[in-house]
Amino acid sequence: MFNMEHPSVRFFGILILFLTAGLWCVCSPGIADEKTGYFEVTSVPEGGDVFIGSQFMGETPVLIPARNQSDGTQIRIMMQGYEIWEQTIAGTPAAGQVVPIKSALIPVSPFGTLEVTSSPSGALVTIDNGMGQMTPWTYRDITTGTHLVSLFLSGFEPYVVNMDVIPGQVTRLHANMTVRSGAGSLQISTVPGGASVYVDGVYSGTTNTVIGNVPPGKRRVLITRAGYDDYEEWAVVANRQVTIIDKKLNPVTKISGGALVITSDPPGASVFLNDQFRGTTEMGRPLELTGIPPGSHTVYISTRNYEDFSTTVEVRAGEVTPVSAQLNPSPMPQDCGKLILNTEPAGADIYVDGKFVGVTPATVDSVCSGKHTYRFILAGYQEYSSEVELIPGQVLQINTILNPLAEKPEETPATAVPVIIMVLVAALLIFSRKIEED
Repeated sequence: MFNMEHPSVRFFGILILFLTAGLWCVCSPGIADEKTGYFEVTSVPEGGDVFIGSQFMGETPVLIPARNQSDGTQIRIMMQGYEIWEQTIAGTPAAGQVVPIKSALIPVSPFGTLEVTSSPSGALVTIDNGMGQMTPWTYRDITTGTHLVSLFLSGFEPYVVNMDVIPGQVTRLHANMTVRSGAGSLQISTVPGGASVYVDGVYSGTTNTVIGNVPPGKRRVLITRAGYDDYEEWAVVANRQVTIIDKKLNPVTKISGGALVITSDPPGASVFLNDQFRGTTEMGRPLELTGIPPGSHTVYISTRNYEDFSTTVEVRAGEVTPVSAQLNPSPMPQDCGKLILNTEPAGADIYVDGKFVGVTPATVDSVCSGKHTYRFILAGYQEYSSEVELIPGQVLQINTILNPLAEKPEETPATAVPVIIMVLVAALLIFSRKIEED
């Protein structure tokens, strides 16, 4: 047994007591040094990174020793998916005082604003091949991320660009439209057929196909088909000439990305992959997405007057995964429909009720129910016009084959007829005189 009266034993006992008390104060989260003031920082939700100046102080909830600062203490809380929270605390907590700092973090807005202007104004602008508006136009509360913005104006080349919409901010786009000096055509064939063709990022039909009204110059042609590697080429298009692309597609391998083949009932639905717009479904033509990295992906499908559809799919390298969406009618349908317009060849200007709305193939959104006239115009082909009647919520697909203009036969100039008669009369006179002389 230890002799507690012994001086050395008593000394070590007091030392252990002090060490234990100090360790208990350090390890107990609710205990603060009486000589120091503290900020007790909490957040809803918890787990935010706390900074004083540029120094990381831990994650909420956290107890931070206060420092004497004449200009106050700036506390900043950061958390992914939430806006930055900042506050400057005037003064310094007294010794032993704990000042609570409570913050309610605000989620980052999933929407942004896009302002579109053009020179000249009055161009038709669409986002993700959806409903068209006339510039200048401001899109509010559109989902953040990358969107395909297309501008069309009769007599000018199409203006197509990908724009990144920033959460909670205004993104501005000004398009300087270029006068169309001429147009050529692309004749694209593939083995196997049925591949999707994109010219300068705009869907232009499936192979085998002819695409007319293509502005001259270098054009980026992308050909995709599920189960095959993508093919890309910069094609040179000349005015009034046909550029031919004939390509045998290579089957995908295990090192290639996977593919999704997406259909919807009804067709005409917008498809988003991991919150990025990737195209629309059509009647009789599934939307094929190729080159998708292996792994889990979210597919979101939406169309007017129907409930949204969302699913998670597992994509495997070198494999094709089908996705079929049966959309349920919305309990509150809107009094509008949708037109899906295709022509052969593609690239025809579309006019609905006398207004220019885009270039085939295209989806014309928000066409109010009732009777409408539509018209296709393509250089070198006969103009086509007809009528259509929509009911609320209807998605109607129209496929039209345009007829080439008939070549005019060569006509004998009107001035040539009198000349021929005069020559014949002169020849007859000369012949008569010879007979008389004989």
